Amino acid sequence: MARYLQRISLKPYSDTDIWTGWELEGQSGEVEGLILADKMSEEELKKLGVTEFQVIPKEYLDVRDFSSKK
Repeated sequence: MARYLQRISLKPYSDTDIWTGWELEGQSGEVEGLILADKMSEEELKKLGVTEFQVIPKEYLDVRDFSSKK
């Protein structure tokens, strides 16, 4: 299981972006559209406002929804 970050834009309502953390069961390595956060420090994560990661069980994920970066 790997930890990932996702940036979500609030435009057009705000110029602010928010970050969310995901733990994707059955996934590892780079995933297109997400930032691999496994090697980031707690301090780096806190700067982005991420203090916890939501676990997404593998039965809710379709591997076709994720393509590895090449």
